[in-house]
Parts: sequence; C-alpha cells; structure tokens
Amino acid sequence: MSKSAVDKLAANVAKQVGYTPGADLLPIVRQLGGEIGINDLWSVSDATSGSITIEENGAFKISLASHTGVVRDRFTVAHELGHYVLHFLWPNQNGKRTGAIMARRYGTGRVEWEANWFAAGFLMPEPAFRAAWKELRGSLHLVANRFEVSIEAASVRAGTFGLK
Repeated sequence: MSKSAVDKLAANVAKQVGYTPGADLLPIVRQLGGEIGINDLWSVSDATSGSITIEENGAFKISLASHTGVVRDRFTVAHELGHYVLHFLWPNQNGKRTGAIMARRYGTGRVEWEANWFAAGFLMPEPAFRAAWKELRGSLHLVANRFEVSIEAASVRAGTFGLK
C-alpha cells in the first residue's frame, strides 16, 4: 500500500473503532482482541519491548517497556496496531493466510515504515490535524499536546502536509 493509502486506512480504522484524538488506546486494543503488557526494564531484553505477538486466531499482545513515557507508549501502541491491521488482518481478510506473527522492536524496512505511517494516521488523522494546526496557530507543542504525541511526531506529521 502507498503511504497515502495507509494513512486513509488508519483514519478509517480509528473511526470504525470509535477512537478520537487523544483518547485512551487500551479500550481499543481490548476491543480488537488484544492486551498490553509492561516489561520490566531489568528482566527482559530490549527487543521484546515495543513489539507485538499475534496468534493465529487474531488474539495479540503488545509489549511496552516500563521506562518509556506516555506519548512514546501511545505511538508504540498505534504502531503495533498498524502491524496488526496491515500485516495480519488485511492479508487474512484478503485471502492470504499469515499464521502467527511477531514484530519485534528495532525492525527495519517497509513493514516498519507502514506501521509508522499507520500510527501517525491513526493518532493524528489528517482533517483533525489540519484543523488543530490552524486553531493552534502552528504551535508544535500545543498540537502535540492535543493529540498526546511527541513534538517530533507532530513535526513529522506537519511536514507530511507541508504545514511547516
């Protein structure tokens, strides 16, 4: 899928699950059949925090690190939902059985880009982002706060739309 197609799909998924910008993501994860686990900094490899494990039946677990902040965790959860939707649900609903999947932290390549595009489109849908940008007069701090994302994520999103 193209970046714009992923962006539109993410916004559509957000709408379908009743997500509004800045809202808690845990109820959505649960609604989709998943759970979120927090990994202790000292007892687990860094590679499993910021990851998703998807079972063949569609149940999934997102693992977060215990030492990261709320805005980082929100983007990570949305990123992992991107893997779930784009790399599990979409293929399985379109005739391509995937089986169980595990996407670990520090992955690279196209699937990671797609998951990032999905996260941005899910957390900061284009119409809402453009409206907030205008209302808040392009203040990255205020826009980031509105969507509960990092200033960097808001900046990248603004750049995507040519707003900076």
